[in-house]
Amino acid sequence: MLKLLTANISRGITLVPGFGHLRNGKVRSGMAIFMLYVGLLLTVFFRFNSFVSGLESFLYSIVLLAIRGEEPMHVFRAAVVEHWIASLALLALLIVIPIWAYSKSRQQRTTTDDHAVSQVVLAWQEFKTQRVAVFGLLTILIMYGIALLCPLVAPYDPNALQDPQVTKFQPPFSSVRYLVLKEPRVAAVISSAGESGKGFVHTLIRNLKEANATLVQSGLEHLLFITEYHVEADYVVATQGKNALRIPIHELQGEKPEDWEGRRFFLLGTDRYGRDIFSRLIYGSRISLALGLIAVLLAVTVGTLVGLISGYFGGYVDKSLMRFVDVLLAFPNLFFILIIIALFQQLPFPRVFLIVAVLGLTSWMGISRLVRGQVLSLKEEEFVLAAHALGFKHKRIILRHILPNALTPIIVNATLRIGGIILVEAALSFLNLGVEPPTASWGNIIYEGKDYLSTAWWISTFPGFAIVLTVISFNLVGDGLRDALDPRIRM
Repeated sequence: MLKLLTANISRGITLVPGFGHLRNGKVRSGMAIFMLYVGLLLTVFFRFNSFVSGLESFLYSIVLLAIRGEEPMHVFRAAVVEHWIASLALLALLIVIPIWAYSKSRQQRTTTDDHAVSQVVLAWQEFKTQRVAVFGLLTILIMYGIALLCPLVAPYDPNALQDPQVTKFQPPFSSVRYLVLKEPRVAAVISSAGESGKGFVHTLIRNLKEANATLVQSGLEHLLFITEYHVEADYVVATQGKNALRIPIHELQGEKPEDWEGRRFFLLGTDRYGRDIFSRLIYGSRISLALGLIAVLLAVTVGTLVGLISGYFGGYVDKSLMRFVDVLLAFPNLFFILIIIALFQQLPFPRVFLIVAVLGLTSWMGISRLVRGQVLSLKEEEFVLAAHALGFKHKRIILRHILPNALTPIIVNATLRIGGIILVEAALSFLNLGVEPPTASWGNIIYEGKDYLSTAWWISTFPGFAIVLTVISFNLVGDGLRDALDPRIRM
C-alpha cells in the first residue's frame, strides 16, 4: 500500500512542469521549465482581470461576428486585438508547457543509449554544450515571450500621459504621489451607451463593450498626480509644480488619507511627457523584434529563391540575375532604403508595413550570392547527378536534394542578419523615418531622448542597452548554430 501511494505521489509530481526533468537528472532544463511556468502563473495572478477580459472580449467578438455576419466597428481595434493575442498566447502556454514537459520527460526515461539519433538531435546536443550560445538563445526567447505578452507584462499603458508637469523626467527607481478621485478625469474610450435594448445580441454587444473598455483603460482615469499636499478642514491643498489645487475631500476616494493617497513607481523613469520608459521599452520590443524577424524571413525567402535558380540553371539565367544583384549591391543600403521610403511613404497603410517590406527587399542580395555558391558546389555532387540520371524534374531536384543540403549556411546567415536588421530599424527611427509616434519602438524612444542625454540620460540609454543585448544574443546564437551544424567543426 505504501509503495502504491509513493508511486502515485511520484507520478503526480512529474505532472508539475519541470519536475519530470529533475527526476531524470536534467537539473538545468527542469529548473528552467519550472521557473518559466511559475512566471506565467504569476502573470495570471497579478493581471487576472486583464487576462480574463481579453478572453471574454475575444469570445464575445467571435460570437458576435458569427451572428451578425459583419464586422462591427468596435471589434477589431489594435488596442483590443493585442490583448486578445496576449491572453490567448498565455492560455496556450499554460496548457502546452505541462503537456510538452511531461511527454519530454517520459521520452527521456524510455530513450536508450543505442537509440538512433537524427542529425537535428545531434546538432541540438552540440549546441547545448556551448553555454554562451544557449544564454543568447534563452535571452532571445525571453524577449520574444515578453513582446508577445506585453499587454499583460507591461505595468502601465505605454502612451498614457497625465499631469506631465509632475510626472515628466522622473529618474529610474523613482515614485510620484497621486490622489484617487471618485469620478474619472478621462472619459471612457469605449462606452456602452446606446445599447440599452433587450435581447441576446444587445446584451452581447454591451458585454463586449464593457470588456473592451476594461482593456483599453490606462489606469489614470481616477488619478491626480501631485508634488505635495496637506489637509485644510474639508479640503486637500495640493501642488503640481508651481500650481496649487484646492480639492474638496468629498471628491476623493474615501475619507482618510490612506484611502485616497498612493504612489506610482517608475522602474526606468519617465520621458518628457511623463510616460513610463519600462512600459514603452516592453511595447517597443514588439516592433523591433517582430520587424527584424519578418524582414529577415522575407529576405531569406527572396534571396534563397534567386540563389537557387541562378546557381542551378547557370548560363544566361545566372549571368542576368547576378548582374542585377551586383547593381543593387552597388547602392549604399541605407541610402537605398531612404529613397524607397521617401517615394512610397504616402501610401495609405501604416509605415511599419512599408519598413518591413523595404528592409526585407533590400537585404536579400548577400543571401542570394551565398546560396548560389552553395548550389554551384552541390549540383556537381553524385547524389544530384544520380537524380538527373533517374529523370527527376528540376523542381524535385532543387527542393528535395539541393535545398536541404544548403540550409545550414542559410540558417546561420539569417540568424546573424536579424541583429543587423534591428539596428537598421533603430537608425531609421532615430532619423524619424521609422515607426510613427506614439507607437513605441526602441529606435524612436532613443530619438525622443536624444536632446536630453545630459539631463535625462535614461530615456535613450535603456533602449540602447536593449538593442545591444538583442544584437549580441542573435550573434551568439548564429555562432553557436554554425559550430553545431558544421560536421567538420564537430569532428
